[in-house]
This record gives sequence, structure tokens and C-alpha cells, in this order.
Amino acid sequence: MKKTTKGTIAAGAAVVLLLGTGGTLAFWNSTVDTGEPTTITAGNLALTQTGTPAWTIAHTDGTATPVADISAVRIVPGDTLVFSADYQIAAQGQNLAFEATVAEGAITAVDGADAADAALAGQLAQSAAFTINGEAGPTATIGHNSNAEGLYDVTIDVDLDWPFGAAGSPDVDNPAKTGQVDLSAFAVSVTQVDGAAAAADGTP
Repeated sequence: MKKTTKGTIAAGAAVVLLLGTGGTLAFWNSTVDTGEPTTITAGNLALTQTGTPAWTIAHTDGTATPVADISAVRIVPGDTLVFSADYQIAAQGQNLAFEATVAEGAITAVDGADAADAALAGQLAQSAAFTINGEAGPTATIGHNSNAEGLYDVTIDVDLDWPFGAAGSPDVDNPAKTGQVDLSAFAVSVTQVDGAAAAADGTP
């Protein structure tokens, strides 16, 4: 009886040792191939300017006329300058929504320390009006929602108005004489937004 007990204890110890030393234990398994190789591809969002930007100028209620060289224009109170340019947006993605945006802070004084530059920039910046495809406002949200590429034509217009006889004139207009503004930072961009939020807002 004692020999049998000792043999059983010894065998049990051997199993414990085998498990505890990191030995390989055989087990069954089976694998099923998922099928043909599959590639996942990212979509796209890109903006291209498709035409030459154009400027026009009008005075008070007069007819707008084309501007050949915007840097040669010397604006006066009562003038409205209109910038217009055409762009194309390439979009691709099942859940893609995006905003086309015009930066409202793109009108700055050439020399921030120059009082005339600062005064003119302030006059034009506070009256600047933006439209995208004829809709007022600096942004327009577009929902694409397709794995096929879509092309969207966008026209951006920016009105820079120097009101004639505005409140406070001539005290607020005289300081802007000979002032210069810098539009080199003027920019149009497209930025992805939450597609689910855009759909919830009823965006097409």
C-alpha cells in the first residue's frame, strides 16, 4: 500500500514539474482562410484653384469695373473692392463631410506700427463680407458620403467695403489716408468636419 501511494505521489509531482517548466503541451486547432487578399484605401480631400482671381471696384452705387492691377488701385471712402475666384474640391470617402472656409483675419496692415496702415486695415476688415457659391458667411459645409470621388466647384467672393460718410467720418476716415493693407495671407481652405454631426444638422 505504501509503495502504491508513493508511486502515485511521484507521478503527480512529475505532471506538476512538466507544467511548471514551460514544456509544450499538444492541443488541437483549426484555421480558416478569410478568402482573397483585401486592400483598404484611404479617401481624399484636396483643393485646387481653377481660374485666375479677379478684382472689381465700384464707388457707392456705381457700376463695378474690372481691376487690372489691384496693387495700382488707390481706394477712397465709398469704394467697394470685390475679389472673386473659382476653386474645385476633390472629395472621396464614405463618411466625409468638410467645410470650405475663407480666413476672416486675412486683412492686415502692411506695417502694424504705421497708424495709417492700421486705420485702413481696420476699416476694411470690419466691413469685409464673404460668400461661397452665393451663400453669405465665411464657411460652407458639404457632405460627400461616397466612396466614389466627387468634384465640387466653389466660387469665393470677398467684398471689401469702405463706407462713404460712415458714422464718425471724417475722424475715422482721415487717419487711413495713404494706408496700405496686406492681403498676401488671404487664404481659402477645406477642412474635414464630423460627418455624423453634419448629417444631424441636415447638411446635404
